[in-house]
Amino acid sequence: MENNVREKIHILLVEDDVNLGYLIVENLQAKGVEVTLAKTGKEGMNAIQNGTFDLCILDIMLPEIDGLKLGARLKSLHPATPFIYLSARMQEADRIGGFETGADDYVTKPFSFKELYYRIMVILKRSNILVQTSETDPIMLGNTVLNTQNRTLYINGLEKKLSRREADVLSKLMHHAGKYVSRSDMLKQVWGNDDYFSAKSMDVYITRIRKLLKDEPSLGIENLYGSGYRIRIFDANENCLT
Repeated sequence: MENNVREKIHILLVEDDVNLGYLIVENLQAKGVEVTLAKTGKEGMNAIQNGTFDLCILDIMLPEIDGLKLGARLKSLHPATPFIYLSARMQEADRIGGFETGADDYVTKPFSFKELYYRIMVILKRSNILVQTSETDPIMLGNTVLNTQNRTLYINGLEKKLSRREADVLSKLMHHAGKYVSRSDMLKQVWGNDDYFSAKSMDVYITRIRKLLKDEPSLGIENLYGSGYRIRIFDANENCLT
């Protein structure tokens, strides 16, 4: 996936923690991404008002002008530009407040750089800035990112390693979020057949995946008895979005 980043991808990072800011810049530049770093809210506001970016990463707790005001200003000036908030604030009200300003994602500190990078790539693809090239590209639903290439699941900054079949089953469900995947299709595509013993094995894997997702309240797996499974997305008030 790393080789799919176009040279013209340009990200604005507004982060007052100098060490963290430079670390993010170095890691993104190593992936072929151009990054402009602003160290204060005022510098970030100047960058937003005078430049154009493919994506912006905004720390919330900034000197001079906070990240929420930057996000609102960005949405006003460049409504099509996606942006991500970084914050040490992990309360539900803080996350909701961030999304209400139009943010595409909200990443809490501390975070894994790998997860941040995958979230950036998913958002760029979703915004048609990058082209989805393969079903093996990372998938993001709610606060969860699945990287099928190395079978790694990231949930709220926590990294979990999956078996091959766990990753294959979850990938199938996430690619068809909100839609039922029939038992027969899942069995034939993941197990290679739909006999009785494979069906019993699949039920065990669905149970395992439910346990993996127990820390992700925005996702749930629904069973249509005898027919198939689908993954659902819920908001903070447990209203189903898909």
